Amino acid sequence: MKFRALFAAALAFVAGSASADLQDYDFNGTFSQDNDIVTLSFHIDNPGTVTIFSSSWDDGGFDPIIAIWNAMGGLVQQQDDGGNVGSTMSNGVSYTHGTWDTYYSVALNAGTYFLTIAQYDNFAAGANLSDGFRYDGDAHFTHTLGYGPQADFNGVLNSNDGRNGSWAFHVLNVDVADQVEVPEPAGIALLGLGLVALRLRRKAA
Repeated sequence: MKFRALFAAALAFVAGSASADLQDYDFNGTFSQDNDIVTLSFHIDNPGTVTIFSSSWDDGGFDPIIAIWNAMGGLVQQQDDGGNVGSTMSNGVSYTHGTWDTYYSVALNAGTYFLTIAQYDNFAAGANLSDGFRYDGDAHFTHTLGYGPQADFNGVLNSNDGRNGSWAFHVLNVDVADQVEVPEPAGIALLGLGLVALRLRRKAA
């Protein structure tokens, strides 16, 4: 039942989006524990360069990791630190980003992609989204690893670098993007195929 609801919502997301000028999308929220994962989905009708960056580390949020996955749940790219200090415009607003924010511009083929947001160093556990993440079994891993005294969100610069669970991410130059629930492992491939098939049908109509 859970996956059927997710699948229906994802199809509605794609069905409701027609080809138009490329857009920028801004997302923000708050993790409740160290090993939370946020999943976004985005689509591009044509090959192009997509820019993804966070603007929350320099405002006290955790050190983020982004990973891009194709529609079948296969890992495309993963990045920890963007090393880009400055500001970038999205939807007419200038967002600042620090050294440990992510900042990534990647050339992608047309299609649907997943984007996951995790806290350092909760890297992907394998080459498929269904493999999960390194600390899926440890909700308070920054404390377990001795990064600091807080129960969660201890920074890695030093033991006094207390962070918080806030995140803010921006996806630039895509046709459509939205936040989605993490698909169950058995359903990732079906979800990806469904998104692609419906998108192609709409373009052919």
